[in-house]
Amino acid sequence: MRILAILTAAASTMIAAGCVGTAINASTLAVKSQPREELQPRAEAGDPVAQYDLGKSWCCMGVGFDTQTATEWFCKSARQGNPDAMFELGRIYEGDVSRTPAPGQKVMRAIRARKSPVHADLWLTLATQAGHQDAAERRIALEATMNSGDLESAQGLLADWRAVPCEYSVVFPAE
Repeated sequence: MRILAILTAAASTMIAAGCVGTAINASTLAVKSQPREELQPRAEAGDPVAQYDLGKSWCCMGVGFDTQTATEWFCKSARQGNPDAMFELGRIYEGDVSRTPAPGQKVMRAIRARKSPVHADLWLTLATQAGHQDAAERRIALEATMNSGDLESAQGLLADWRAVPCEYSVVFPAE
């Protein structure tokens, strides 16, 4: 009888967690998609903050999100010197494309995420140079895992970083 009670409690907890996770995902989608219509005209007019905010609204995986669109807006903002957009690009190319609070989804997205340490290091270096503290910490951790060839490649991109392709589909062309 005690085992049945424990199993029932565990099942109830898992069901409730699934419902809460669904509610969180739905509310996140509503919050993130709501301002897109308001941000779009300003972003298209070249406002780097609106471009960054629009990128955040599209980032990164799941229903209603699109990493490609997110990186297009982050790139436009980053090329105008926005350190937050540079950080987001570094984070994405490091393979961190999950903004979900659900641990299981985070694991699945981390497994499926594509990575480019060279591009990640480039964008984290630029964000660090612009004073972004989280980028500095993340860059140190990333560089500790990179080989010397990748580090050299990333440093080589710095000279003409505005010309470096940064949209997701260009960094990771279809196979």
